[in-house]
Formats: sequence, C-alpha cells, structure tokens
Amino acid sequence: MPIISVYDPESDLLDLVFEGNLDLSMTNEVFGLVPQLRNGLRLCVMDLTRVERVFDSGIALLRMLSGDLRRAGATVVLLADHPAVRCRFSLIQGDANYCSRNHFAAATGTSVGSACCS
Repeated sequence: MPIISVYDPESDLLDLVFEGNLDLSMTNEVFGLVPQLRNGLRLCVMDLTRVERVFDSGIALLRMLSGDLRRAGATVVLLADHPAVRCRFSLIQGDANYCSRNHFAAATGTSVGSACCS
C-alpha cells in the first residue's frame, strides 16, 4: 500500500504517509482520496519521509492532491527529507509538533518527523 491514511473526524485532521516510489503507481490511491475530501478539513499532514525514489509524475500527483486539499479548506503540511520534493514545493521549515502528527504517531506507532508547510 503506497499511501496510508488516518483521519481524525473530531479534529478534522487527515494524515497521509507515502511509501515506496513517488510516481504514477500512486495514482489510484491519490484519486481515491479526492472524493473523500469534504469541506471543513482543517489540516492534512503528508509524510513523505518513507519515499524511496521521486519521479516527476509523483511530484505532479502531489501538486494536484495538495491543490485539492487547499480548495477543501485544509492547511497542507509536508514532511519531506528528499531534495527533489523540497526543491519543487514552496516549503516553510516548521515545527512537527502538530496535534495531527501526535494523533498519527499514536495510531501507527511511528515517530514524528520534521515538518514543512505549503
């Protein structure tokens, strides 16, 4: 599964973890998320720290998904270490101590990484 999602309806927070290659193989998962988005979504954290390789097609999918999320009213936070992701998005270095990151870490047993906002 290239994308893992955890949604907290009480806080209107969506956490997405991308794994493996960031490319066209994630198309079905990305487009499967879009219909589920609803107005009022407050924050979406996209964790790209588990991405192994980044392709231009994956960057295009990220741009489309983050655009759809912003149109739904959400703030989009990217957790990214990969230089290809960091150089192609207007990112602001931020603090990873968002409540959704703590929610996601508790739900999946993972640690919280460094954050960037777009």
